Amino acid sequence: MFECKLICTDIDGTLLDGNHQITDETKHAIAKAYKQGITIALVSGRIAQSIAVLQEELDITGPLGCYSGSLVLDRGKTLASHPVHWQSCLNVLSAIEGSGLETFVFTNESWYIDHWGPWYDVESEVSKTQGRIVPFSEMEERFSSSLELPYKLLCMSEDTLLIKNMERKLKEQFSSVLNIYSSSPKYIEISQKGIDKGHAVRALCTAYGYAPSQVMAIGDYYNDIGMFRAAGYAVAMDNAPDEVKQYACHITSSNKDNGLAKAIEAIL
Repeated sequence: MFECKLICTDIDGTLLDGNHQITDETKHAIAKAYKQGITIALVSGRIAQSIAVLQEELDITGPLGCYSGSLVLDRGKTLASHPVHWQSCLNVLSAIEGSGLETFVFTNESWYIDHWGPWYDVESEVSKTQGRIVPFSEMEERFSSSLELPYKLLCMSEDTLLIKNMERKLKEQFSSVLNIYSSSPKYIEISQKGIDKGHAVRALCTAYGYAPSQVMAIGDYYNDIGMFRAAGYAVAMDNAPDEVKQYACHITSSNKDNGLAKAIEAIL
């Protein structure tokens, strides 16, 4: 029988329902697992401050897998850190200039956009954090002598065809040094080469002394596949693409039907 010591769950499309809320059923299941001594790790492409807000809502403490595994934190301690090199960051910003994409730069301290626009409001509402508006032309000077480091770039557009085309172009230019992947039809995420959510799982196993066979990973999109590969028991949401489901041991209900809660209850 599966002995679960660690649950690593994605947030958007998994922990959150279709209204970007945590249902009472999900809160109850997580609380039940937490009280049984199971470590609950929220693993997402989000900034730490945004994940911490959800931790507080769940009334739990524990590790955070930020930026899809690029930064792993636990109660103020850094367990793993894989920032993007500043030059790579600047090269990408130059390559997408004029493309029609909106872009955020996420660091260990905040998130940045070079001008205000509707996407700023979307990110502020979803992440429950306020970003900073800084012209990208000033970023190198601003951060070259500081301890603030970039961990992720997020490119966005309502035009899903533009996202597909730009993802292909960015991969052609930068795939040798950066991870470039779609985290939804409207988003392209860019992080340090070779780092994915699986690195968060492995960092947590090392820190806590857990075996991969004691880890349940739950997610709904392509950026969760690394986490699935690193965990002994991988669960895909029913709202996940079929290609993602192929990497899972089990398929639960969708995020609109308390799929996460059902998956947790099934192993308790």
